[in-house]
This record gives sequence, C-alpha cells and structure tokens, in this order.
Amino acid sequence: MQGLLDETTREPVATAFQAYNAMETTKRRHFDYLNLLESRQKKFNLQVTSDQNALLAALLEDHDHAVKNFKLLAGELKRRDEQAHQSLFKYIGLLNETLGEAGQSAGH
Repeated sequence: MQGLLDETTREPVATAFQAYNAMETTKRRHFDYLNLLESRQKKFNLQVTSDQNALLAALLEDHDHAVKNFKLLAGELKRRDEQAHQSLFKYIGLLNETLGEAGQSAGH
C-alpha cells in the first residue's frame, strides 16, 4: 500500500513520529476531558470546579508543548532527510484519512 513507511524510512522518522503520536495523545486527552466536563454540565447541571479548570488548562498546555515538539522534530527531519519527511507526512495523511473515515462510519 502506497504511503506506508518501510524499512528505509521507519528509522529516520521514528523520533518525529513518536512526537506526532504524543501530540495526538495530548489532543485526545484534552478533548476527552473537555467533553466529560461538558457532558456532566448538560446532564447533571454540574458546574466546572476550579480544580477541573486547572486540569483542563494543564492538559491544553501539555498539548501545546507536544505540538511545538512535533513541529521542531519534523523541521529537523526535513532538513536532514527530505524524502523521509515526505514519507512521514504521507503516512500521517493516510492514517488520518483512513481513521477519519472509520470514525465517521462509526457515528463519530
């Protein structure tokens, strides 16, 4: 399948891809917590506490740091190995396209 990483690109992109995965994790963690708080507010009329707001802010800060780290590492990869950089972004695009379609078909 075109767009997949292979044995020549997997190693050069590993650090940037790990940073991408961290960025995805922190994004999901922030949105999951935000959705949980909003759901509790709608269902049970529970107001968000200052501790919950602080955790939400910390999760967003985690994500901001993860985004900056990914951008830094992706830029370093591009300077070091343009072909590997392109392969990484093709792979990320394929993942997002495929998983986005799977999420939509599951009703998300």
